[in-house]
Amino acid sequence: MNLSLKYKVLMIFMLLVFIGVFLYYYGAKVRQEEADAEALRDYSYIVREYALDAVYKSKENPVEVELYPSAYTEAILERWKAISDRYPEFEYPEAAIEEGDWFKVNRVIKDAEMLKDTVDKMYEDATVEFEGLKGSFTTLLDYIFYQKYEPSNIEDILIDLGFESPREEE
Repeated sequence: MNLSLKYKVLMIFMLLVFIGVFLYYYGAKVRQEEADAEALRDYSYIVREYALDAVYKSKENPVEVELYPSAYTEAILERWKAISDRYPEFEYPEAAIEEGDWFKVNRVIKDAEMLKDTVDKMYEDATVEFEGLKGSFTTLLDYIFYQKYEPSNIEDILIDLGFESPREEE
């Protein structure tokens, strides 16, 4: 059984088209799954960072997640707002918070230059003396997100500036 050359070429062409369509479909599916996974990772980060409550309505294209502030979120926002009230250049994105745009909120607070400038002004305004290194912009983030005081002198600065109550001696 001898197949004609045209038939062989046509079969090879059809096979290549089929393989091309399959690879394109498979590649598009993999890219979409990666995009969905990336979106879920982004939501997971925001939920964890701001202690938000989340309802995952859809974990596939399109990814739909509703985010709700928790009591911990409110505490984070209160510390942020208190600092922003005293240092207006330390932007507090009230509109983004009201809209629930937590990705925009995150972009605002992660502005390292704004954080650094605010920390520098806090140290300048404080009347207490401190030894060692000043806190960095991550020091302020740690305070806002976790009420953590590292390096230790930041607690004295926050108390001096009225952001925190004096600690009780045991």
